[in-house]
Amino acid sequence: MTNFAIPGTLLFLALLLISAGCTEPAQPPATPTPTPVPTTEPVFTPIPTTTPAGMGTPGPTQTLPPQYSLTFQVTPNGRTTNPLTYVALNGGNGMNFVSEIDIILTEPDGTRHTETWTQPLSMGQNVGIPCSTRENRVEIWTTAPTVGKIKVYDEIVPFMSINPS
Repeated sequence: MTNFAIPGTLLFLALLLISAGCTEPAQPPATPTPTPVPTTEPVFTPIPTTTPAGMGTPGPTQTLPPQYSLTFQVTPNGRTTNPLTYVALNGGNGMNFVSEIDIILTEPDGTRHTETWTQPLSMGQNVGIPCSTRENRVEIWTTAPTVGKIKVYDEIVPFMSINPS
């Protein structure tokens, strides 16, 4: 009888310990609360722009503060049968704080295409905008708290890279 009492008691205790962790009710996932953004930062004033004939000349851009930073990628597809320029949001600290992103593509003849993204923003979000097969001007404007609306990207983007090979 003692041959079965010790192993039986140990087996009973092991089962009791194993089942003790399995009987707790599942905890609901904790929802993170956003950290308040300090308001003691300098206020950025947007740079006024004018609409020149044609594409115009790229102007100065501003940098978002680190807590609102975003990264973008601008890539033409290189297909002359269906020319598109893709603008992608790669992510950044400002994903939850930037309320609006305006993307403006201007062709050499002055034709403007505008896309607007609003919250919720997602990493990898992209848009294909019809464009010229020569070069296009791409502007990206962001709207963030305490910063307002500022231009973070303004470049002439060649449709095809110059590569003779």
